[in-house]
Amino acid sequence: MIAPKFTRTTDWWEPKITLVVSIGLLAIYLYGNEASYSVIGFLLLLLLSISIGAVYVSLINDFTDLKDDFKVGKKNRLQGFSRVQQLLLIFTSAVGVLFFTYLFWPYGIGSRFLLAAMVVYTLYSFPPIRLKARGLLGVLADAFGAHVFPAMGIFALLSEFLIQSIDWVALMLIGFWSLVYGVRGILSHQYLDLEFDKSVGIKTFAARFSIDKIERVEWPLLLLEVTALLGFLIYLELYFLIFLLGVYYLYILLLNWRFGIKHVILLHPIHPNWNILMATYYQVLLPIGLLGMLGAYYSWVYLLIPIFVLIFPNDIIRNSALVMSLFHSKEIPEA
Repeated sequence: MIAPKFTRTTDWWEPKITLVVSIGLLAIYLYGNEASYSVIGFLLLLLLSISIGAVYVSLINDFTDLKDDFKVGKKNRLQGFSRVQQLLLIFTSAVGVLFFTYLFWPYGIGSRFLLAAMVVYTLYSFPPIRLKARGLLGVLADAFGAHVFPAMGIFALLSEFLIQSIDWVALMLIGFWSLVYGVRGILSHQYLDLEFDKSVGIKTFAARFSIDKIERVEWPLLLLEVTALLGFLIYLELYFLIFLLGVYYLYILLLNWRFGIKHVILLHPIHPNWNILMATYYQVLLPIGLLGMLGAYYSWVYLLIPIFVLIFPNDIIRNSALVMSLFHSKEIPEA
């Protein structure tokens, strides 16, 4: 996505927004009497609000990390901005968050979830609370702020918009799956940044919990995540998406056999060729699968697939090249 560097879109645009798109499409598939332009428009408005929230989170993270980054010479996207400009950017994004909170407030609990995500991330970043430096609390705060509250908020808002009620069992199942996935995501990030955090004295969970210990919970954590995912897919009778999950695991086995590509659960290896496990399923197969399911009922929805590819191209381009090379190339293609 083309955007100013201070927004840090490379950190969240495809990894997190595609999942939000999927949850929105899921709600429309389940509860939409018709996939009308107004429904898709409402989803796009929700995505805009989530994106502004993500910019706010990126700004406050960089703002509160400025001193530590400067100490060790780590690049910070707010470097080069004056203090006034930094505060103005944060203030502007915060106003955007509050505007959308007001706009969606009539839809009840869904808007509260989205607001809660912003509150949690504010507590995560700013002292004196600064949950980021408080071990397990920091892990949970990031998981709730980045995944649980946005996913539950989008599902609840669209449910209330479409049918004026919420399937609480489905909402809780989505929330639990998002929590486990979010915990895996932030732990992976913390262990990748472990040396930096130690050098500046940030007491993250990773700084307190050794790599040897976390290795023991990698597979159980993945098993719990996939079980939670299957739980809500089975509950909602989304069997085609389960089929795509099977296709995905067959695909990663082929990649490992053909190119030696490793798939990381949590800890990043020295091995040069690796992907994050489940990323392609969440960022490509899940949203495109849902668009295909909607298109089976409303043919015009198929037109959204090429638009999706244009907006979220990176993982799609890379995996398209890998698929084409699986059976006629000995080298990993450039993407």
